[in-house]
Amino acid sequence: MNRPGIALALIAAAVVLYQVSYPSLTLRYRLTLEAQVGGEPKTGSGVIEVTYSKIPQLWATTNRSTDVRGEAIVLDLGSRGTLFVLKADTDSRSNPESVILRAYNFDGGAFPGRSVEEGQAQLRRLSGERELPLTSLPMLVRFRDLSDPMTVERVSPLNLGEGFVAEAKLVRATLKIVPAGIWPFNFFGITGEPVTTGILERLPWLKRLKGGYLDGAFAGGGPALSNVLFGGNFKTGS
Repeated sequence: MNRPGIALALIAAAVVLYQVSYPSLTLRYRLTLEAQVGGEPKTGSGVIEVTYSKIPQLWATTNRSTDVRGEAIVLDLGSRGTLFVLKADTDSRSNPESVILRAYNFDGGAFPGRSVEEGQAQLRRLSGERELPLTSLPMLVRFRDLSDPMTVERVSPLNLGEGFVAEAKLVRATLKIVPAGIWPFNFFGITGEPVTTGILERLPWLKRLKGGYLDGAFAGGGPALSNVLFGGNFKTGS
């Protein structure tokens, strides 16, 4: 075998050894919201990907990391406006990696098992659809003007009529495990149920935030919601 061939073989062996020593598990789920607006049903859904990985515990405080790909879920209420179910929340119970654990009744929405491998084995067995309590949903927001990020407002999942649409009611939320596909083909959408895209068409101003907050600042903390939320709450990953 020539030198380039030997080098490629060594690289491949190193990749396999790393994956065996530090395994990862990718799950995809479809979160669906059902609402009634003046007696008319409205539905919005989206597929989000979560990868739970074991990592070397050198200077890190944990040997597990979580990566998320996905976008805010859009619930279009027609002439009454649009709701966005954020991809992350200020409450860690309902962030993308935890909401799936809460839906399948893992204690407190915490990663299960005494080790990363044990937890991954439990998560690998998840299947089917579960109803999600509305109080476990990520943050819901709307924009008084979709073209102006400064008009963002938080919306209660239990009372859409409060400051939003009096005739609207969120009636149900479900979470369903969908095929995640085979790595690396699933990253390019070749296998598995594709991760939902399209938020940039609805909110084109997200492109110019460049990681900043909705008000354009790069330092947050509020009190205005536009200085609490940032682009990553609406879109993360390629």
